[in-house]
Amino acid sequence: KKDKKEKKDKSEKKEKKEKSDKKEKKEKKEKKAKDSDDEDDDDKDVKNLQHDEEQTKAVVSVLKEWLAGQSSPKPADFYEELRMQQLSKVFDHKVRLYIVFEALCGDSMDAKALEGQKKLVDKVISSPKLPGSDVLWALDAYLDLHEGISKGFPMLLKVVYDQDWAEEKEILSYYNDDEGKGEPGFQEAKKLAAPFLKWLAEANDSDDDDDDDSDSD
Repeated sequence: KKDKKEKKDKSEKKEKKEKSDKKEKKEKKEKKAKDSDDEDDDDKDVKNLQHDEEQTKAVVSVLKEWLAGQSSPKPADFYEELRMQQLSKVFDHKVRLYIVFEALCGDSMDAKALEGQKKLVDKVISSPKLPGSDVLWALDAYLDLHEGISKGFPMLLKVVYDQDWAEEKEILSYYNDDEGKGEPGFQEAKKLAAPFLKWLAEANDSDDDDDDDSDSD
């Protein structure tokens, strides 16, 4: 009888423990689901900064101040400062590049100014490697807020091309095939870029002809 009682007690204890474990697992699962929902809600609340917002201007000002305190800023240090701003203020890589144009070249970016900052710009474009369409978006967005650079816009595109920040096919398809349609500054940029696009297309055709000639040799 004593053995039976002990077995019964053990069985009851085991059942209680299993029930307790199940309840604990269920509570953990429910908590995890709730936390996940809360995170999703947080993500919905956080919106990426746009290029024409006041907060974006504030980020540009912070970077300008940082640059002013550097005698010869290193690309890695500049990128680190930029990333800290991106993580705290939340903006995508396209807007990040636009901010870089603003911080490095001010209100009147031209080909000479952009080329003079190519090491810092290159670090940003290559970390991670931005597609050409994103680089062109940032350039058009800059034009959108600085119409005074209109005259020099084709030469800015040439710098982008010469530095391999966007390949010729990417540039031609972005503007000629209207891949950037509806984006800030696109229509004006397309119109201003026409002479450069024509030159690029002709150079591309010439290269294709040379390839055909070499194939036939």
